[in-house]
Amino acid sequence: MVGIDRKLPQHFQLGERIQIFEGSQADKKFLSKVANETAPGGFDIVINDASHIGELTRTTFWHLFDHHLKPGGLYAIEDWGTGYLDDFSDGKTFDPKPSILGGVQSVLAQRFSKRIKVPVPCHSYGMVGFIKELVDEQGAASIAMGHKAGWRRSKFKNLLITPGIVFVTKAASTLTAFPNPVPAGDGVGKTMISWNVANAVAGKVYVSIDDHQELLFASAQQGLAAANWIRTGSTYEFRLYDSDHTRLLDKLVVTRATQ
Repeated sequence: MVGIDRKLPQHFQLGERIQIFEGSQADKKFLSKVANETAPGGFDIVINDASHIGELTRTTFWHLFDHHLKPGGLYAIEDWGTGYLDDFSDGKTFDPKPSILGGVQSVLAQRFSKRIKVPVPCHSYGMVGFIKELVDEQGAASIAMGHKAGWRRSKFKNLLITPGIVFVTKAASTLTAFPNPVPAGDGVGKTMISWNVANAVAGKVYVSIDDHQELLFASAQQGLAAANWIRTGSTYEFRLYDSDHTRLLDKLVVTRATQ
């Protein structure tokens, strides 16, 4: 377990397998130094229970999420509701427009049936504003479609907003084969290779047969393709890389049953 605080108490006694560092959540170099020393392969879970100030929380989140959280890892953000509090440094009481407060249903009906542009009450600042930015990231594919821009998947596998905590699961690249092992039979067998590259616009799938040189199998961010040359007695290792063929994202071994 690794902890960070702005000021550590004097004579603090560490427990077994616990490391504590003193520093600021907004200091990216400091965050990377701690992460590289304690979790060079990335963190499985990050819990942000620090300032609860929107801008600082945003800085910490995107730096750790992008650079130091494992694919498939979980990031938790505590107490995001401080953005609704007047007595918090960047909070403000929620104040919807009276017309909306008095007739939400009728306003929404107008909006969707007549396409009338109706303002919806919104906190676009502080912790609440930051959490709404995360909602936008979850909808990245739809946003790109609406702007007729280059399509991309969200960096998030999912986003769960609860009354006190927001949970963000980082998307992970995947490579699967079905069936595996390939059923026994005469001649050659067939399996379907499926892949998806998270947080990128392209990827490459290579295959190594019996530990020989890799051969390019497919090139795309995601896809489904048949490998209809699977033979009994051979081992086929499929490897998913980034578009530059420099970073291994996932791999699997396909075999064929003997009976």
